[in-house]
Amino acid sequence: MKRLAALASGVTAYLVMASVALAQQPTQDGYGGTGGNIQGDVEGAGSLPFTGLDLLLLVGAGVLLLAAGLTLRRVGRART
Repeated sequence: MKRLAALASGVTAYLVMASVALAQQPTQDGYGGTGGNIQGDVEGAGSLPFTGLDLLLLVGAGVLLLAAGLTLRRVGRART
Protein backbone atom coordinates (compact mmCIF):
# COMPACT_ATOMS: atom_id res chain seq x y z
CA MET A 1 0.00 0.00 0.00
CA LYS A 2 2.86 2.38 0.82
CA ARG A 3 4.47 1.63 -2.51
CA LEU A 4 1.29 2.48 -4.35
CA ALA A 5 0.96 5.76 -2.45
CA ALA A 6 4.58 6.67 -3.20
CA LEU A 7 4.12 5.83 -6.87
CA ALA A 8 0.89 7.84 -7.08
CA SER A 9 2.49 10.87 -5.44
CA GLY A 10 5.49 10.61 -7.77
CA VAL A 11 3.29 10.45 -10.86
CA THR A 12 1.21 13.37 -9.61
CA ALA A 13 4.33 15.47 -8.97
CA TYR A 14 5.64 14.60 -12.43
CA LEU A 15 2.40 15.67 -14.10
CA VAL A 16 2.29 18.94 -12.15
CA MET A 17 5.92 19.77 -13.02
CA ALA A 18 5.42 18.92 -16.69
CA SER A 19 2.56 21.38 -17.01
CA VAL A 20 4.65 24.11 -15.37
CA ALA A 21 7.55 23.42 -17.73
CA LEU A 22 5.32 23.62 -20.78
CA ALA A 23 3.96 26.99 -19.66
CA GLN A 24 7.41 28.66 -19.79
CA GLN A 25 8.40 31.06 -22.56
CA PRO A 26 11.02 29.98 -25.10
CA THR A 27 14.57 31.18 -24.53
CA GLN A 28 14.38 33.38 -27.63
CA ASP A 29 11.86 35.58 -25.82
CA GLY A 30 13.79 35.41 -22.57
CA TYR A 31 17.09 36.63 -24.01
CA GLY A 32 15.71 39.05 -26.53
CA GLY A 33 17.13 37.27 -29.57
CA THR A 34 20.83 37.59 -28.65
CA GLY A 35 21.36 33.91 -27.89
CA GLY A 36 22.16 32.84 -31.43
CA ASN A 37 24.43 35.78 -32.19
CA ILE A 38 27.17 34.68 -29.80
CA GLN A 39 28.23 31.72 -31.96
CA GLY A 40 29.00 34.00 -34.88
CA ASP A 41 31.17 36.20 -32.68
CA VAL A 42 33.13 33.22 -31.38
CA GLU A 43 33.71 31.74 -34.83
CA GLY A 44 35.10 35.03 -36.11
CA ALA A 45 37.74 35.22 -33.40
CA GLY A 46 40.17 32.90 -35.18
CA SER A 47 41.90 31.48 -32.10
CA LEU A 48 41.22 30.76 -28.49
CA PRO A 49 42.23 33.41 -25.97
CA PHE A 50 45.12 32.80 -23.59
CA THR A 51 43.72 32.24 -20.10
CA GLY A 52 47.01 32.39 -18.24
CA LEU A 53 46.68 28.86 -16.91
CA ASP A 54 50.10 27.37 -16.26
CA LEU A 55 49.91 23.76 -17.40
CA LEU A 56 53.33 22.94 -15.97
CA LEU A 57 52.00 23.81 -12.51
CA LEU A 58 49.01 21.50 -12.99
CA VAL A 59 51.20 18.64 -14.20
CA GLY A 60 53.54 19.16 -11.24
CA ALA A 61 50.62 19.08 -8.81
CA GLY A 62 49.35 15.87 -10.42
CA VAL A 63 52.75 14.19 -10.13
CA LEU A 64 52.99 15.31 -6.50
CA LEU A 65 49.55 13.86 -5.69
CA LEU A 66 50.42 10.62 -7.44
CA ALA A 67 53.68 10.33 -5.51
CA ALA A 68 51.88 11.03 -2.21
CA GLY A 69 49.29 8.37 -2.97
CA LEU A 70 51.89 5.76 -3.84
CA THR A 71 53.87 6.63 -0.71
CA LEU A 72 50.80 6.24 1.49
CA ARG A 73 50.00 2.94 -0.13
CA ARG A 74 53.53 1.64 0.47
CA VAL A 75 53.57 2.85 4.10
CA GLY A 76 50.17 1.29 4.75
CA ARG A 77 51.31 -2.02 3.33
CA ALA A 78 54.51 -2.07 5.41
CA ARG A 79 52.67 -1.69 8.74
CA THR A 80 50.27 -4.60 8.25
